[in-house]
Amino acid sequence: MYIVATGYSFVTARGVLSPGDEITEKDFEKKETFLKKVNQGRIIAGKSKVVLEKEAAEVKKVADQEASEAEAKRLKQAKEDADLKVTTAEAALQKAKETHATAQEAANKLASEILAKQKPQIEALEKKIQDCEKAVNEATSAFEKAKPEHKEGAENNLKLAEETLNAAKGELEKVKADAETPELKKALEEAERTAEVIIDAEANLAEAKDAVSRVV
Repeated sequence: MYIVATGYSFVTARGVLSPGDEITEKDFEKKETFLKKVNQGRIIAGKSKVVLEKEAAEVKKVADQEASEAEAKRLKQAKEDADLKVTTAEAALQKAKETHATAQEAANKLASEILAKQKPQIEALEKKIQDCEKAVNEATSAFEKAKPEHKEGAENNLKLAEETLNAAKGELEKVKADAETPELKKALEEAERTAEVIIDAEANLAEAKDAVSRVV
């Protein structure tokens, strides 16, 4: 293929041919004229502007296709990675819930066992407190109704009844406080810790799901 050299142009039957346009010996009346222009360097072997543009378009098409495929591959991988994070976060949340359930069950069981052992004592103290409260009410009523000469004795009886009531309440509080053994305290702390793990796992899952929606 021959083309018009840079800096030259020719008027032919096809019109004016500019630099880079394809040109052949048919564009001249004589073949000798064509060959002369070739020898003069006005016409050179090469690719025409049309061919070059076509080749450039093909190169661009291939490049665009490769870029499109690369982008599609990137998106696919990004989506798969994001989905995997969601799956992993869901599994972690499920595991956290199971661990917490186990810890809470252990704490509840231990608390129930301790309560069962202390139940008779607690019930007895609760009954004692009821009786003491009744005694305080009766002593209060007696004090309010007592004649002046009997006020001091009634007041002493009321104070004694109140002291007995407070002592019974203190004893009950101590029994309940003793129920929180080191083992139970540890079990409760573990249940609380695993509950916090669930909160963190839920936050991680929400973040992972949000990341999936932002894959573009």
